[in-house]
Amino acid sequence: MLSLALWPSYSQCDPYSYGVTKNAASNSLSWGMSSILPSIPGVDINGMVYRYTTNKEADADMKVHIGNKNANGEGYMFRKTDDWSGVPGNTIVRTFSFRNVPSMLWGDGSIEVEGEGSVENPVVIYSFRIDECYDEQSNPACPGYIKPVPKIPEVEVYATLEDDNVLEAIDTELDYEYDEEGNIIPDEEEEEKETRLEMGLTASANALTMLRTQGQSEIIAAMNQSTDLAMYYNSSINGGIYNDTAQLVDGNLPDNKKGLRNNLAQQVLHEKMVDMQYNK
Repeated sequence: MLSLALWPSYSQCDPYSYGVTKNAASNSLSWGMSSILPSIPGVDINGMVYRYTTNKEADADMKVHIGNKNANGEGYMFRKTDDWSGVPGNTIVRTFSFRNVPSMLWGDGSIEVEGEGSVENPVVIYSFRIDECYDEQSNPACPGYIKPVPKIPEVEVYATLEDDNVLEAIDTELDYEYDEEGNIIPDEEEEEKETRLEMGLTASANALTMLRTQGQSEIIAAMNQSTDLAMYYNSSINGGIYNDTAQLVDGNLPDNKKGLRNNLAQQVLHEKMVDMQYNK
């Protein structure tokens, strides 16, 4: 009944895709457009087809009104009336095309029966077009797409010399006396504090040194106890002296004749291999 091509992904020259709705009147003779159209911006309605069958007496008066209300005002965006008065019941199919009317203008749709009779097996289907670049920032392939610039966070710079606490610390006047070379001359109280501090540090260092020396001595003594070798010096092994029993009678070892023959054979084989290298 309705044949529409569904184009694949868009290109920069034709950023559109197309589709059709399900049967809007499958459950009721009234419907809302938001329940059958894609819930995305940039949807336009470019066609409609409806079909239904009337059940009536031939001489009865009957009219069927099919339409969509105007979502932004009074009246209808689309309305068609079929007059069945004085004719027997039958099935009707009608198709319409529109010039890509934005879906936001299409209000609720309905099939209304006026007179005697009823509508059976109603089918209402809309065809639509989706402008993939309705929001040009939705895809880098859209014309007019502007590459977003990352937001640079604002960093608050801490100005040290504008801090009242820092300025008060800098402006504090210290009463020091200096010698001819510009060195601070400590007063007696400060000098006494430094002397006591040095003595305390020296005493602490000496105490740690003494404890460390004592600890090392104890460790060495424990090691010596575990490695006492005196017990091994006093041990003896039973067995006595073992004298040699093998003797050479005449003091001369004869040549091994088998070994001599083997050496000669090896020498002959070696000379043959050398001759083969020089093609002799």
